[in-house]
Amino acid sequence: MLGCGNPLVGDDGIGIHVIEKLSEIRDELPDEVELIDAGVCGLEMLNMLEDASNVIIVDAVKGAGNVGSVHRLSVDDVKEAASGNDGLSVHDISLADVLNIAEQVQEMPDQLTIFAIEIEKADEISLDLSDKVQGSLDTTVKLIIDEISAMKAC
Repeated sequence: MLGCGNPLVGDDGIGIHVIEKLSEIRDELPDEVELIDAGVCGLEMLNMLEDASNVIIVDAVKGAGNVGSVHRLSVDDVKEAASGNDGLSVHDISLADVLNIAEQVQEMPDQLTIFAIEIEKADEISLDLSDKVQGSLDTTVKLIIDEISAMKAC
């Protein structure tokens, strides 16, 4: 489980906040689930995907819907959305870029799911999430727990 973003830039840090929230309920998760604060790692994510069988990535996006909405995406969804605009990412190198490179240079995880939380902006220094994005935190955690349960059942 990778949480992406910069917690110093408000809503962009939602992926990190999700990892922190999951850490608080760590005893409710299967032992094999690894919670990783991936930060704004860019190409370093390639190492995090290598040799993984099931991966969930949580990141902020812009332009995919209403602020605070949570989207469950596949790798193809991310690549398709990125090809249709500036890319959904708020980072210099997008998640779609990393996934495209990963597919070319290494074995991809058997299952890779992305939970993308819609944000309004990611250009102001702040440690706090906006109210709408903060409101999506519990929903995102529940969706991830459900996704982990579904992965475990397979």
